[in-house]
Amino acid sequence: MTILYSLAVFVSAALLFVLEPMVGKFVLPLLGSAPEVWPTTVLFFQAALLAGYGFAHLTSRLPARRQALVQLVLLVGAAAALPIGVPDSSPPAGENPIPWLVGLLATTAGLPFFALAALGPMLQRWLAGTRHRAARDPYFLFAASNGGSLLGLLAYPLVVEWQLSLGGQGKAWSVGYAVGFALVVASALALWLHGRERAAPVRAEPERIEWRRRLLWLALAAVPSSLMLGTTTYLTRDVSPVPLLWVVPLSLYLLTFVVAFSPWTNAERLTVLGRRLLPIAAMLVVYTLVVGAQRPLAGLLVIHLGGLVVAGLLCHGRLAAERPGTGRLTEFYLWVALGGALGGAFNAVIAPLVFPGLIEYPLAIVAACLLRPAPPKKRPDLLEFFFRDARPTRWMDVIVPLLLAVAIAAVLVATGQSRPVAGAVAGAACGLAVNLYRRPLRFALALGAILLAVPLAGTYGDQVLDRARSFFGIYKVVANEERGLHELYSGTTLHGAQRFGPQRPEPLTYFSRAGPAGQVFAQLPPQSTSRVATVGLGVGSIACLQRPGTHLTFYEIDPEVVRIARNRRFFTFLRDCPVTPAIVTGDGRRSLERAPRASFGLVVLDAFNSDAIPVHLITREAVELYLSRSTRGGALLFNATNRYVDLEPVLGNIAEDLNLTCRIREDTPNKAEQNRGYERSIWTLLVRRPMDLGTIRFDRRWKRCIADPSAQTWTDDYSNPLSVVDWG
Repeated sequence: MTILYSLAVFVSAALLFVLEPMVGKFVLPLLGSAPEVWPTTVLFFQAALLAGYGFAHLTSRLPARRQALVQLVLLVGAAAALPIGVPDSSPPAGENPIPWLVGLLATTAGLPFFALAALGPMLQRWLAGTRHRAARDPYFLFAASNGGSLLGLLAYPLVVEWQLSLGGQGKAWSVGYAVGFALVVASALALWLHGRERAAPVRAEPERIEWRRRLLWLALAAVPSSLMLGTTTYLTRDVSPVPLLWVVPLSLYLLTFVVAFSPWTNAERLTVLGRRLLPIAAMLVVYTLVVGAQRPLAGLLVIHLGGLVVAGLLCHGRLAAERPGTGRLTEFYLWVALGGALGGAFNAVIAPLVFPGLIEYPLAIVAACLLRPAPPKKRPDLLEFFFRDARPTRWMDVIVPLLLAVAIAAVLVATGQSRPVAGAVAGAACGLAVNLYRRPLRFALALGAILLAVPLAGTYGDQVLDRARSFFGIYKVVANEERGLHELYSGTTLHGAQRFGPQRPEPLTYFSRAGPAGQVFAQLPPQSTSRVATVGLGVGSIACLQRPGTHLTFYEIDPEVVRIARNRRFFTFLRDCPVTPAIVTGDGRRSLERAPRASFGLVVLDAFNSDAIPVHLITREAVELYLSRSTRGGALLFNATNRYVDLEPVLGNIAEDLNLTCRIREDTPNKAEQNRGYERSIWTLLVRRPMDLGTIRFDRRWKRCIADPSAQTWTDDYSNPLSVVDWG
């Protein structure tokens, strides 16, 4: 019976975590931008999970057999939405697409997800209602649930997305739903045959739960959820935006749930282990944050992911230790789901609106330390016996961290605020704070003091001129004194630069006149470069590659990038170049759909060097759209510069499918050019006929694109980003 119930919980959880990314990918071509689609999709499913847990809790007032009957009817009704698919529709033009997206998700996948989400706590309640010996403590099924979630999370990018088109994914998921339904039917039959009572509800005497304990459940679920998202954002934006790196923190987060609720785990001992390890793990994380460490990458990944694991084991271990009896089982899971949803909503919705930078990550670290239980009181030694202060010392929990912050600021201001000094001061402060570990409140506030004081007082390194945060990214404008440049960064990815001084701006980074981009604008036939559309603004460098009298339109999804590019204290490309470009705010693909046919000679796609590539901009349907908006002799130019993804076979396959001519040039500047501000770049040029290349067709630096015959062409129905990751 335990195997049957474990399988039912495992399969239903795996189906949930396959459905989330699958449906997100279904709606991606309709809405365009991945930054808009993914967070909204995740938040919708978090709300649906909470609703499913709420349904399980409300129906727990019914006898267990009657609840099972209601759930089977719900699963049958939800099957009417299968196979999962998205209707041929589009959001209303000129309006916020989020309400439309939420409605689409609710009508296409909401009911199956809701029905499966209720199974986690419900199956545990059914097992508790049987005569099986495991009925006394069915919480081990929560470990099976999170194990299934982990499998589903890893299976989608590694197996499902690799092997199946979107249509095939929807059908395969329907088969999985049928398997899950059969397991639930078998579990209901086991309940019916082996239930303790036939008519009355199966209840243990409900224990009394104080609100303080409920709020503790909420906090112990919310903080690891927020910390997981904060760790993911930090690692994928500020350290190394490796594709699919976001899977690792989420997998470790789920794994801590599996360990905490495993029947072989002693939750109290796990909490003690987390309590002992967290001060050291938190100190290492805090130190790397305040000094802005970027190397070594492997070491940073170990430190930050290790901090997540230790905090997760502590919080989830306490959560498992604080679990109530089976009479309060469904209520417990309702609070856990609410905490997880609140943690996700804080990071995905509130933090981008309230904080200018990634403040939620250090806040979650401090919050995890606040949730550390105090160690048992030790017997005082001889000195403590004679000299200890018997008066209350709670006020010292605030005074000591405050004095630490003042001391840090004073030393940094007095010593010139250099990076080595800041690192030494931060290290000394962390060492002092470790001595406060026996007082969780004082220790946590001391961490907060370090996180606050060092960045504010230690203005070391390149000068940060501006910081901005939006739904689409975290940006900073840096004055690089060594190279004499203003640089725009999104996370660790450089998006453009301009030299100091009053001189006319010169295209730098990936857009130098000597590089592939400059050559295309100089050597393509004039009719191709007279009207240009560019998806991705950056700092507006391309405007200075245009000739006077030509027309340029930028399509930029993020208004914050537009604001930065227009700020003349930082960049003047939009003011001082030969052309004054038009700027259209919104997703590039959706915006180009509204442009007249054959309205541009050249379409430039400059949206792939942020490493988390927007797949919907590089499918066969997308390229067909760009061709329809270009003139007969026009061209498509892709900035394929990327640290981790090789886009050549993707574009090569699309070019072969559409019978296009494809050329690629990789440019690596020498040392002198690098000192001028030039960066390595890779550009790909697609045209209908070889003659449309102009004199570029005679340049041997432009090589034929190498297609990959073994790989399927990317379409709106199929793409596999993992297959083009450069693992070298």
